[in-house]
Amino acid sequence: MADMSHKPVSVLRRAAEAMLAISMFGMVCAVFLNVVMRYMFNTGLAGYEELSRLLFVWLVCIGAVLATVDHQHLRFDLVVDRLPAPAQRLCRWLSRGLIGWALYHLILGAWAQILVGIDSRSPVLGYPLGLAAAAIFFMAACMAVLLLREAWQDLRCRHSGACGAVTTHSVK
Repeated sequence: MADMSHKPVSVLRRAAEAMLAISMFGMVCAVFLNVVMRYMFNTGLAGYEELSRLLFVWLVCIGAVLATVDHQHLRFDLVVDRLPAPAQRLCRWLSRGLIGWALYHLILGAWAQILVGIDSRSPVLGYPLGLAAAAIFFMAACMAVLLLREAWQDLRCRHSGACGAVTTHSVK
């Protein structure tokens, strides 16, 4: 039964990784084709810069969500690791609070930019400029859900006592 609960997460992860690969491939092809056309034919394809920029924003945001899932964001824990367990828990909760506060403001700001950019169009391709802000909104919302999930697991483990110490894994 445990495998069934991990299957949707695995499918979402594979979909996100596929989107990263497609975005990277699209960016490389667009830039390469544009460079070749400029040097060989003294012309370029209109809109490829816009497409590359939009794909790059989505690539970074989806990659940031995957890094959050894997606890791969960098953190500096030289001091926190030397504190006693109760102080480490306090620092962990303070950190979650600050991250939540930052994500809240990021979500509000991205939403405001979506509303402003939904009626504005890119100059060449004509896509709504709110699509770039939508990537940031998506990233912040996913990170907020992951933060809440981590906090819930920490609370559940602390009250049941069966989970042991819940720690945030990170690259040091």
